[in-house]
Amino acid sequence: MEPLVSVIVPTYNSSGTLDECLGALKDQEYKNIEIIVADSFSKDRTKEIALSYGVKILDAETLALARKKGVELSKGKYILFLDSDQIIEPNTILLSVKTCEEDGFDGVTHFERSKIYKDRFVERLINYDKWIFHSQQDDDPIYGTAEPRFFKADFVKRIDFLDNPPITFELSIINLKMNQMGAKIKFLDAYIYHYETSSFLQVARKFFRYGFYYIPALKRFPKLVIHHSALRRTYFTLRALKHPFLLLGLFVLYVVKGIATFCGIVYSAFSRKC
Repeated sequence: MEPLVSVIVPTYNSSGTLDECLGALKDQEYKNIEIIVADSFSKDRTKEIALSYGVKILDAETLALARKKGVELSKGKYILFLDSDQIIEPNTILLSVKTCEEDGFDGVTHFERSKIYKDRFVERLINYDKWIFHSQQDDDPIYGTAEPRFFKADFVKRIDFLDNPPITFELSIINLKMNQMGAKIKFLDAYIYHYETSSFLQVARKFFRYGFYYIPALKRFPKLVIHHSALRRTYFTLRALKHPFLLLGLFVLYVVKGIATFCGIVYSAFSRKC
């Protein structure tokens, strides 16, 4: 019998992309899948869309809690962490299971690409960013850039990647812990497509929220957080110079992310004092 795969999809006001995300999961060539939607109290049609697909739904206050609760509820031999704005190809799960079952791997890193739907500069920047670090196939947990999303569940369920208060960098932490446990991860020629933020303002808002949980992550995993907050080694390769203008734009994007995260840290600290 084919092993069960648990797909955990955190959501928050995800009605714009969730239907396509879940539709792609239902259209997988591999059919033994359970889908768990972990919702952070959406105010739009997110839950209505999820219910129409007959998936399991749970509530979680944050992204980190959504992934943790999804893991606890899951019953699969394998776990795929998928965002609600990500779309996978029809054979992605089949190839992932086959790689682990037949070749003896404990997890898989997929190639990620952006779905450019507004054709704005920020979308092109993020797409170039993904191309750089996935084409290098560098998923080292500390110094790399790509992150695996598909794992054997018995590894993931031994990871204490979430404490009080919630932290960010969950996938990076899972990758690090898997590495420390001796897990074998393979870069797989299968694709995940991601709807990206389309403006610098949207990027700033996203990383402002990340700032709320940055300091707890830094305290627990200082080396990982410091290296993942800086420009990674893949940016200093000949491949990254293919489009110098876009590479320069990535440095600007990093500045926006850094300032927004810092503002989130300050706001969070001020809010706790008040």
